[in-house]
Amino acid sequence: MSQRPFPKPLLAEPLPEEIWFEQTDRSEVGRESFFYGRDAEYDVFRSAVESLGEGIVGGGTMIFHGAPGAGKTALMLECMEAVRCHSTPDDPWVAVSIQAESLKFPTQVVGMIVNAANTESERLSKIAPSAISGKLEDCLKLGRELFQDLSERGAGVAGFSVGGKAEPRDPSDSSLPAGWIFAGAAPLLKNFHVVVFVDEAQNTPVVGTTRGVMDCLNNPPKDIPLVTAFFGLSDIQQVLRECGFSRFPAGRVVNLEPLSMDDAAGSFRRMLDTYFTGEAEEKSHWESALAELSQGWPQHINRIGVAAGRVIRANQGRLERHLLEEALEKGTERKNDYYAGRLAAGSQDPGLYKHLALTADRHPNRILSRNEIIRLAAPELEVTQESFNDFLKNALHAGLLAPVVSLPHHYQFPTPSLSDYLRSLPVEPSQVV
Repeated sequence: MSQRPFPKPLLAEPLPEEIWFEQTDRSEVGRESFFYGRDAEYDVFRSAVESLGEGIVGGGTMIFHGAPGAGKTALMLECMEAVRCHSTPDDPWVAVSIQAESLKFPTQVVGMIVNAANTESERLSKIAPSAISGKLEDCLKLGRELFQDLSERGAGVAGFSVGGKAEPRDPSDSSLPAGWIFAGAAPLLKNFHVVVFVDEAQNTPVVGTTRGVMDCLNNPPKDIPLVTAFFGLSDIQQVLRECGFSRFPAGRVVNLEPLSMDDAAGSFRRMLDTYFTGEAEEKSHWESALAELSQGWPQHINRIGVAAGRVIRANQGRLERHLLEEALEKGTERKNDYYAGRLAAGSQDPGLYKHLALTADRHPNRILSRNEIIRLAAPELEVTQESFNDFLKNALHAGLLAPVVSLPHHYQFPTPSLSDYLRSLPVEPSQVV
């Protein structure tokens, strides 16, 4: 079992300057070059995987949730990288990413895990001392046989086919229970520590076969050292309840809120240190101003950083104060472009969201209760014939509202600047306020 502490999130290699400047959205690249902060959130992950390394298996599921743009995928990629960096020939770890839609297919899920274990065995065998390499070669031989067996079951594991065999049947048709399939992989997987990552987990199919898979991911067969981390939007817990989760582990459900101003400034500092030169005093002034504009929202940090970088590049890399106003203006434009996209994803007329923002602004804490939103939205929903539950789900998925974690059935706007943007829309609110 592992006694080595997991590393802190590792800074990704910065993208080449031209590639970074051409980004229009943070989703265009993999790991973020200037990932910063999230220490408390990462500590939840590290605690869970270190418990796994000490032999504690089962019930350690982690859940990271938040509105679009909160940095869920960025945190997930950093955690996956930490697992990879922790893996050694005498203590192999496997990080495997599984799409939420695949969770209804037991054979496919196990196939993805086995395939990831095979890939790690191959990598470690190339760097292992001969005594250890022999053990890894045995694992790889077993893993390949198991992977082929899973493929021949007709599950189309992870999109692969074996030997030109016939078209695979629908994996959900399998009569084999998920527990049996997971247990069948135990002779291989017992040699690894497995960390499963599920992104966009709010899309998990709520069907019969999913319950068996989810039970195995939450409480795997005793011979499989495995822990799962789910990343998703704000309603992920409700979806997981419908998939059989009766309760969630204490201390391992994390709401991703905006970063602190210090952490946001730190991200901009790394960007400026990488690409630009300038007096320390000016650099600090830029960091603070850009962080304040971002309000700590990870999506904004990336967009504002790129906008500011383009302004600096166009002025021969100078960090002069008079250029900062232009950078802030360009950054604001990119923020508003993002909000326009969120608004376009909403299911109702912009006037309704403006109405909600105006009403929330009159409350000291800018929080709206579910009952208040029902009352405010009722006239619009009557016209469009959309149910309130569908409207609320859409507003959460579009990032136009976010639940207040400490106060059930209450909602707020994810960032103050979104509320400002909605209140300033050049449309009439849906009702007189």
